[in-house]
Amino acid sequence: MEKLFASLVIGMFVTLLLWPATGKSGNEYDRGKSLYEEKCLICHGTNGKGDGPAAAALSPPPKDFNRPEFWNQKGVDQIITKQVKNGKGAMPAFSLNDEEIKAIIDYMSHAFNK
Repeated sequence: MEKLFASLVIGMFVTLLLWPATGKSGNEYDRGKSLYEEKCLICHGTNGKGDGPAAAALSPPPKDFNRPEFWNQKGVDQIITKQVKNGKGAMPAFSLNDEEIKAIIDYMSHAFNK
């Protein structure tokens, strides 16, 4: 049963990785939210707590974007950009351009940085 669940989670993850980025709305927040939902939600969860559907299969678990220490890192925008482009640990690299990554960061900082 666990192998079946892990296979399903990995299959969903790969599908989302290959799914083209959309949501080219004029509203940056909405565009960032759409991109986050397409690319990040599967692992980081709807509320950015690192509890997405694929999170249980990952070690270490995905980052919790609600933690103040995440946002208090020096150069957090550059850290996120680098990890999105290059991947880190279980997180793969994503083929997103700088504007798309900026839209995701803007959405995350407004939605999760309390």
